[in-house]
Amino acid sequence: MANSDNGTGFVVGFLAGGIIGAVVGIMIAPKSGAETRAELSLRSEVWRTRAEELAATVRERTGPPVDSVRDRVSPAMDSIRDRVGPVVDQVNARIGRGKEVEEVDENGSGT
Repeated sequence: MANSDNGTGFVVGFLAGGIIGAVVGIMIAPKSGAETRAELSLRSEVWRTRAEELAATVRERTGPPVDSVRDRVSPAMDSIRDRVGPVVDQVNARIGRGKEVEEVDENGSGT
């Protein structure tokens, strides 16, 4: 659950890519610089507004389902951590003891 943007990162990136592509298209269009800049300025405001509205809509639609899933999964994950934690500690303790025994044997002393 490390992703905290509720999936909006992809949408924002997609929109940003579309905007950049449109800007490049406008820049290479056969118009004067002043006309191109004016059109680019106007369109960028429209696209920015649309992107913000779309991002807000995506957050509104995906936020509650994601929170609901998180609320359902969290207790199960806590239970798994409680069950697996001691086993992991035992394995780590055994691995640690095994390394100590190997180090002693490599030095020529020990059991």
